[in-house]
Amino acid sequence: MEFEVVSSFFSSENQSDDLSDEFLELVDELNEALTLFQLPTAVKCVYNPTIYARHTFEMYARKYCNTKKKIMFFGMNPGPWGMSQTGVPFGEISSVRDWLGIEGPVGKPPHEIKERPVDGFNCKRTEVSGKRFWGLIKSVCQTPDKFFATSFVYNYINQQWMKSNGCNLTPGDFKVSEMEPLYNICDPIFVKLLKLYEVEIVVAIGKFCETRAQKAIKKYLPSSSIKILYLSHPSPRSVNNNNWEEKALAELNKHDLLKYYT
Repeated sequence: MEFEVVSSFFSSENQSDDLSDEFLELVDELNEALTLFQLPTAVKCVYNPTIYARHTFEMYARKYCNTKKKIMFFGMNPGPWGMSQTGVPFGEISSVRDWLGIEGPVGKPPHEIKERPVDGFNCKRTEVSGKRFWGLIKSVCQTPDKFFATSFVYNYINQQWMKSNGCNLTPGDFKVSEMEPLYNICDPIFVKLLKLYEVEIVVAIGKFCETRAQKAIKKYLPSSSIKILYLSHPSPRSVNNNNWEEKALAELNKHDLLKYYT
């Protein structure tokens, strides 16, 4: 798979000496390494919005990921109607545009399938997971600055995987043996980001991310005191998940995290 970054931020006058530069370099390191990963045969199409939606992804990085962060909210990968459209983690369009204040041009993946078109901010679909996640953060924090003063959101892998008919596939859908080479690529980058931002708390969104955080930290930072806390995933595909915001708020309260946002 060809790796290319096209960015309006890569001119000398826009370069800045902050953590977002190092963050973007680690994302590029991950993307380069992923070109060597042998995808499972079931995966017929890959979208990577950190490449084709680079402009808005960098807006997210430079606007909100440019200082040390105590807390990382840790997701798995882009969703078809969220980050794959906007370049922002859990990037439901109205939340990204109207609350985070991010909007801009979005390109196309090298191979686009008709069942999963990339229309950027013109997309008419809503990603429920992203709407729930950022809706909860907004209700708790009121303003983005309040959230990002201590926290940021990072996905384990930058790729959305699909079958030929557009059906979504995730690393969690495959055997551990098939995914071991992927873990050997993504785990070290995850750990580098923890160290870069001096993260003290990882809020793992879903069981897959909880497991990956536990295993990566145990392997690469065995003496670390980083806490790993679980937050149920906002996906509507999860069983009995209609009251996700209520459950998630209770989980944040149980973990004593609300004090950072109120």
